[in-house]
Amino acid sequence: MLSLSMVVPAYNEEELVEEFLQKSVQDLSAVAEDWEIILVNDGSTDRTSELAHRFAREVPQVKVVDLAENVGNGANVEVGFRQATRDIVFNNTVDAFFNTEDLRWILPHFENYDSISGYRTDLSANNAYQKLLTTVNRGLIRLLFPLKLKAYQTVQFHRRELFEQIEVEGRSSFVSPELLLKAHYLGYSIGEVPVVFHPRTRGTAKGGGIKHVLRSMRDIFRFWFKWVILRRPLSVRRPVAVREPGEVLLAERAPTRKTRERSRAAG
Repeated sequence: MLSLSMVVPAYNEEELVEEFLQKSVQDLSAVAEDWEIILVNDGSTDRTSELAHRFAREVPQVKVVDLAENVGNGANVEVGFRQATRDIVFNNTVDAFFNTEDLRWILPHFENYDSISGYRTDLSANNAYQKLLTTVNRGLIRLLFPLKLKAYQTVQFHRRELFEQIEVEGRSSFVSPELLLKAHYLGYSIGEVPVVFHPRTRGTAKGGGIKHVLRSMRDIFRFWFKWVILRRPLSVRRPVAVREPGEVLLAERAPTRKTRERSRAAG
């Protein structure tokens, strides 16, 4: 039986975090004997960290990683992926856009594939702006990169070996397509499965703002130039700092051009 690591970034989710963790524990226990939940508290200013740590004290399979500041999607997910220790690693959100009850029929697909990407068959819950973003984003990725999938930014499942081979470079929502593309470049077989979207019931969605969109567009074109034009798809893995008990972990950032120039001058 496969063991599971579920990575969950969270930012100001005090309304949902306990309910989400309770359901996740129930669903993961139903499909796997060995599992863990890695909740990355992305600099929340509400009681998200307090409530998550309280829950984790009762359920040892739940691990909470606190980031010193809000680093956003991409950097926060990377921290969780790097600390995952089980066979299969997958992502979710505290608003549970992916229903973990569906694991029971998704996991058997690993008999045939190394990675699995979910795609939504019904976008009726999206407003016009969300549908436009989804269409443009998917169209750009399909146009610029060699991997043609139905979706790139829904739930996805990867064997942990992938994270031992690659560096997660993106600092935006492009991190999800990045994982699939790097798996493709490494020769991993990728399967697609339909998934049902579950809209948020409480709280406020954190993505989709203009800042997040611009970051994602930046990463799309930056990595297209690097991977497709320069033909350098893979990067040396960067180590991730591990939080000691009682400490706060600040996700590493890639060095800037000025930092690299100063380092070369000093050397």
